[in-house]
Amino acid sequence: MPRSSLSAQTLESLLAACVTQATLLTGLDVPPRVVISPYRFNPLGAHIDHQGGSVLARCLNQYTILCFWPTDDASCTVHANLGGGPWQRVDFRATELVDEYGWDGMARAAATAFADYQPMDCGINCVVFGTLVSGGLSSSSSVILAYLSALADVNDATLGQRELVELSRRVENDYRGLNNGIQDQMSIAFGQKDHLSVLDVDSVKAELVADPVNVEDVCFLMCYSGVSRDLGGSPFNTRVAECGQAADLLFRGATHLGQVPAELRGPDSLATLPDKLSRRARHVYSEMARVQEGACAWRAGDWRAFGQLMNASCQSSIYDYQSGSEWLIALHDIARGLSGVYGNRFSGGGYGGCLFMLVDKEAVEYVADNLMSGYLSRYPDRRDSARLVLAESESTVRVVEV
Repeated sequence: MPRSSLSAQTLESLLAACVTQATLLTGLDVPPRVVISPYRFNPLGAHIDHQGGSVLARCLNQYTILCFWPTDDASCTVHANLGGGPWQRVDFRATELVDEYGWDGMARAAATAFADYQPMDCGINCVVFGTLVSGGLSSSSSVILAYLSALADVNDATLGQRELVELSRRVENDYRGLNNGIQDQMSIAFGQKDHLSVLDVDSVKAELVADPVNVEDVCFLMCYSGVSRDLGGSPFNTRVAECGQAADLLFRGATHLGQVPAELRGPDSLATLPDKLSRRARHVYSEMARVQEGACAWRAGDWRAFGQLMNASCQSSIYDYQSGSEWLIALHDIARGLSGVYGNRFSGGGYGGCLFMLVDKEAVEYVADNLMSGYLSRYPDRRDSARLVLAESESTVRVVEV
């Protein structure tokens, strides 16, 4: 596989194409303003943000691009083509919600959350693009943050990192009915290029860990399985409920596992739980430890140690949290057998989406060739949808002029 086939479209060319298409679609002759909202992945920290655990995060070069113009009143018009089908358009005002998980519901919920935060004098006429929707890279959080950023811009409001995270949380929890935590929103809102973020979800703060001097020796290689991921139809809420049950049995009144005292988190205490609940708790507590160890390994540029933690995280997700889909488990197993791969784990909770690998840069082409050939030999029907991309680091959501 030629190295160039792994490279994503440059941000500059992507912006130019989106602005051109948005201008043609709306017929407006005034240049739009543009929100760049990256996607994210979490090298470590699977399924623990909703249990009070810290998470390692990194923004990457996949995006929501939202071209927007202000409207004279609080009405909104959204043009979207996020699923690869025909362009769709919806017109609404804030508080006009719909009971669905799709792009229409997210746009309406974002406007409602913003209007609840402050009076909304202006709405937006916008065109939204997504480079890899439903890939387990938090495209939903990315687009919600893009809507919120555009609405804040046209209403002369300043949303800090914490405000963006809180408003995005309301969209997901209060309006979409998901019991997820805030790692996705925090990963994007606090992300900085050439850094990992250690996200403390309880305090809504982030510690930035700069890439070490030997970071050029490795890269993150992302493989999209060709199978979309949607938490709305996954066992996500069930797993969260099981963690809550385990927490209450370990320490009466605890609503999540992070509230259980440290002395009640050991093997003896977990052995008192029903097997399924014991597995969920074991995953959460072992993953909490892996995040802290991973931050230390990254600072030191110890790629072997970091990769081993990624593998252990993925195995725990499969066997203790029981979240893996057959496609991602297949990719994980293939990657583990390839030289040059330090470690790998799912993104998107394992319910579809992508696998991320920490790879020796000299072995990228070998890994790409052998991973894809092994995967497509098992799933030839994914030949037209599976793909590989070098996951380069990116910075947080921002509004730019073009």
